[in-house]
Amino acid sequence: MIFRLFMLLPVFAVVLFLYGAIVNIGYLEENRCRMTYMFEHPQYTRLPVRGNERFPKYGLYAYSEGSLTQRVQQRVFTGAPVLFVPGSGGSYRQVRSLASVALRKGLDNNWQTHLDYFSVDLNEELSGVFGGYLQDQTDFLELCVQEIARLYGSRGRPARMFIVGHSVGGKLAQAVVGRRETIVRHVLGIVTISAPVDKPVVLLDHYHQSFYDRIEQTWRANRSVWGNGEANTATGKLPLDGMLVVTVGGGIRDIIVHDGLTASRYADVHAMTHNIPNVWLSVDHLCAMWCLQFVLVMNRFLFSMVVPQGRGSYGFTEEKHIQLEKAVRILSQPFAGAHDDDDDDDDGGGVSHDKRALIQHHPEQEDWVEDLRRSFTERHRAGMDRTRVQMIRLVPEKPAHRFLRVEVINSEQSHWLSGCAAIEVYGNSRMCQRAVSLVNYTLPVPSSKFDRFGALLDTHELKRWNPSWTHVLVKIPRSFKPVQFSVDVFNPAEREINLTMPHWFDYRGHTILHDASPDDSYYRINVHGMKYTYQTIALDLMAVTCDGIKGTVVVKVHVPWAKGYDRYAFHEELNQTTVYIYPPIETPADEPVPIQVDVHLTPGCRYRIRYAQSLRVSIARIVQQHLVLLPAHCIALVLLAFKDQLSQTAHDDPVFVVGKLRSSLTKPGPLVVLLAFSSLIAKFLTLFKSIPHAGMLSTPPVVSVLLHLAALGLLVIATLGLWGAIAFCANFAHKIILRLIALPIPVMSSTFLSCIHKFPLAIAVLLVAIALTACGGVSLLCAAAVYFVLLSKAYEDYLENFVFHTARRIAARLFGAGRDHTEGEQPTRPRRRRRRPANETGDELMVINFHLPLFFLVIMLALLNVPSVITWAKNYHHANTLQPDPALVPALLVLVCLAVLWQLNTPRNVRGYELLAALLVIVAFVSVLYCQLHVYRLNYAIGIVFLAITVHQIIAPKRRDVAEEEEKEEEPEEERAGHEQIENERDN
Repeated sequence: MIFRLFMLLPVFAVVLFLYGAIVNIGYLEENRCRMTYMFEHPQYTRLPVRGNERFPKYGLYAYSEGSLTQRVQQRVFTGAPVLFVPGSGGSYRQVRSLASVALRKGLDNNWQTHLDYFSVDLNEELSGVFGGYLQDQTDFLELCVQEIARLYGSRGRPARMFIVGHSVGGKLAQAVVGRRETIVRHVLGIVTISAPVDKPVVLLDHYHQSFYDRIEQTWRANRSVWGNGEANTATGKLPLDGMLVVTVGGGIRDIIVHDGLTASRYADVHAMTHNIPNVWLSVDHLCAMWCLQFVLVMNRFLFSMVVPQGRGSYGFTEEKHIQLEKAVRILSQPFAGAHDDDDDDDDGGGVSHDKRALIQHHPEQEDWVEDLRRSFTERHRAGMDRTRVQMIRLVPEKPAHRFLRVEVINSEQSHWLSGCAAIEVYGNSRMCQRAVSLVNYTLPVPSSKFDRFGALLDTHELKRWNPSWTHVLVKIPRSFKPVQFSVDVFNPAEREINLTMPHWFDYRGHTILHDASPDDSYYRINVHGMKYTYQTIALDLMAVTCDGIKGTVVVKVHVPWAKGYDRYAFHEELNQTTVYIYPPIETPADEPVPIQVDVHLTPGCRYRIRYAQSLRVSIARIVQQHLVLLPAHCIALVLLAFKDQLSQTAHDDPVFVVGKLRSSLTKPGPLVVLLAFSSLIAKFLTLFKSIPHAGMLSTPPVVSVLLHLAALGLLVIATLGLWGAIAFCANFAHKIILRLIALPIPVMSSTFLSCIHKFPLAIAVLLVAIALTACGGVSLLCAAAVYFVLLSKAYEDYLENFVFHTARRIAARLFGAGRDHTEGEQPTRPRRRRRRPANETGDELMVINFHLPLFFLVIMLALLNVPSVITWAKNYHHANTLQPDPALVPALLVLVCLAVLWQLNTPRNVRGYELLAALLVIVAFVSVLYCQLHVYRLNYAIGIVFLAITVHQIIAPKRRDVAEEEEKEEEPEEERAGHEQIENERDN
């Protein structure tokens, strides 16, 4: 019963992983992006690039539409240049949405300011999973930058461009600007969109690792690292400090590059699309290039930096502080509270006197209204025929009047919030002629229908900075649009809720607010104990009753230790909504601060708030962020199971026996050993500075356990499936596989089948030739197919021998066949019974047990190198051989070893399996400790295992029985030599 319960855990883990993958694909959050439509047919004009003969498969294109194509063909470019770099598998045509919107905007303003979009064609290469082409792409991108500079320089004006890189294209942009000073002179800044900037998504080859290492070394030497994410506007300190770097992430819908990888320590501004004003939503990896809300904002940011350069030409401003100001205002939240400015000479809420904007009031054209209610909402659906100034009194030293939450809808004035000393009188109302703007406290609030702004003020702190002030003013200008404003004065202690992240096994629901007052518009929820990125809380907000209106909920999630990762979630006209709260990056050890969740409710509605740990989103985030770690766990468990198979024979036993793979996998011992000792070893290795950091320390314990169980479940399922394929589909698989890897001629297929059975060494030589002339990954896939054919044949032989031996035993019982002498006869000499190895007695089942884990290792090695196979296939018309080939060396090593193992009668009855088992344990732990993130190292780990097994099978001495040795000493020398010759022939 305990064994059966243990086997349910790996199967359950596999089901959880499949469920998480399904949730990631389409059930996390709906896509609310609007399509970007075009008015004319797009035209992509290819531009000649000097030095392009080195890269014939790449190209540079200029975007245009309609009649403007003639200007491009004549090489007339007068706008500010923007170079778009596509990502992994991306096309140069992905620039269409950005370029088309920019072109329409240029036509609308009579071509006064406009952008010239260029796009790079990188042959849609999968540079995200194959790093062999990253260097060529960087070299060509450098040629493109120089060519665009020549296009503008030929007309006598300098051209400094912005590079917009999507996905891996953002990393290419970072690589090209750090190469030499001549490139830096042509590039003002880079914008990365959904790009893995400082860390790659997965390291499937060492080319990716060296590419990122080179960029890191260059930028570390030439670019300042901003402390705590604060941008440094000083230029001239280091060569790359004068360049604006903006990183943008897609949020929870981007399942390819998760949000924790999109930020950079070298970025001036980091923003997530769900926090960018007027975007307010998460976008998936490809949607970022056509989502209309994001495309409009990105072009607005680029246009905001365009300045005239004379003679009808335009370019980008070269003042970094202006660029940074535009980036913060358009792409980030421009909020500056009372403590955001550290200047001691400032007052007025942290804004110095020389920066404070003064608002002039005209009381004869305005209605001044002071309402003594603490919380109220006013709606004017037909608009307002006169400007209204709502006065909110500052009441110091009273906790109930400490915080003020104000929100306005459709206010057409930017400086709608101000403060003053209302000591003047006009008519029957108190008023002030001048007021100080508090625009630095205002924030745009997400809405898809209205212009909505809000502010949260600490009135006691405001009064302390401005002792003479008596009121905060909300100015609503006259308008024919529907207008609404709400005021909520409250004690923050009454609106603050604290909750703690439940344990990993606790998924119960908890109600934290039963029935909020209809006048309550704001609550702050502090979530303590959220440390890991997979931890997720589902916050359910339900509108119990509403006074004739439809509820609108806006939730802001602020993660204090992750600057730029604030997230807005808004839901309109819904009675119930769910918001998921999670940390995008792990909590620093020295910063145990809570996540702040600001909930903005619709006045007039009563809400109920519940929370619970979300299993579906937690599993989805584990799959999204940690799926790349699964191969290392699978290989480690296969090696430990193989070690258990080889360790089932006693040291002094003359006959070596191989255990069953399925039995070894289902034993809890290897799993417990891997779980218990890997973490201890990783922590122990941190004591030695010379030893590299173990990647396992960055994986949460719960995730490690789940990965181990999922890997074990996959292996058990795969083992059962493979045995089923071998047992029931051997002959059918023979024909199918051979027709796939051989010529489609029946005679040739049967001939090839007999060659595989009779001459495995010749097949191995053919596979080596495939690796050298095509790519290593293709040869490994073929080797896996051939291996399956050999295992199927071994199983067929086992069945034949099993039937034959069973029939002989039945005949012996029924007819007395096989007796050596008749009754009454005594043998003249007792026959010596020598115990021979099992594989010498025709036990093909043990042969299968020995080769099955090796077959799994070959399959895993082939799967790890599938990206290189796809790359080779996509570029076959350019080159027959993949260059460079990260799988070539591991493939050649494994194929040479397979040639020997297939040729020998393995497993041999030799000594030294104990040392081999110890090596397998060491490689298993190394795989978990150092190959989880650096997946490409598994290639060499598998190669080392095959090399060790092959060398052991060749040079290890044979096992000998003591009794057999004594009998051999008594035998005549000629007979002993004959026995040795026979044994050698059998071994060979």
